[in-house]
Amino acid sequence: MSRIEEVLALVNQIPPFPKVARRVIELLEDPDVNADHLADVIQYDQIITADILKMCNAAYFGLPHKLTSIHEAVVMLGHDSLKDLVMVGASVGFYKGEAGGGYELEEGELWKHSVAVALMAKLLGRYVRNIDPGSAFTVGLLHDIGKKFLSAFVHDDFERIMAEVGGSGASFVEAEHAVVGIDHAELGAMILEKWEFTPLQVEAVRKHHSLTAFEGKPLTALTALSDSLIKNIGLGEVGTAPEVREDISASLGISQEKVQSCVSELVPEMDKAREVVNM
Repeated sequence: MSRIEEVLALVNQIPPFPKVARRVIELLEDPDVNADHLADVIQYDQIITADILKMCNAAYFGLPHKLTSIHEAVVMLGHDSLKDLVMVGASVGFYKGEAGGGYELEEGELWKHSVAVALMAKLLGRYVRNIDPGSAFTVGLLHDIGKKFLSAFVHDDFERIMAEVGGSGASFVEAEHAVVGIDHAELGAMILEKWEFTPLQVEAVRKHHSLTAFEGKPLTALTALSDSLIKNIGLGEVGTAPEVREDISASLGISQEKVQSCVSELVPEMDKAREVVNM
């Protein structure tokens, strides 16, 4: 069996994305959905329920008493925060263990990078037309999910990949594809297709390293820009993101002043995330 056949066989073994999380996200598209209905759906996934209650009871929220029911949490959070926490709760399990080890990322670093990109995409998304902040957050959170499952293959072929980078001048992602037969962005897109995410979200993951990402749909460009910014400030491995240029943010209608403002806002947002999701 070839390396690419091994990778594709692995895709078939990847567990499904939690159905409860997908259903909650669908329900939250309706601004009039009531808390009772949401709580009734969430309670059927014990892991997500436990994670949401744990996050809500973090000191950051400063609640006068400990929440013990998912209904209380739904009422307290509001739709936007609930959507983010459901996605975080549903995703965190996929990043546990040595995810990203093959990319020379220490344990937990891939998760921190993914959360940072999600937060940056949401912050920047305020300035982009036709962008749903929740969708931007979701794609940011999952944009590197392919690394979780490609990590072992990259580890085995790391020397060959680096030789390709040094010999041909290819980017790490290009070398990854040349040696393994697929890169983590393409694999991530396949996983999101398997999990039945929207075509726009799948495209954003597939093209987030492409040099033409900024010529595509706004969500794709936003994801690529967010990933680049986060790596440029030192969260994630270097050398795998397109260079951040002023014309890129300008194409999205985001001034450099707004970009810098979002970067500044990211610091307290990451502090909150560390406390809420125990990074």
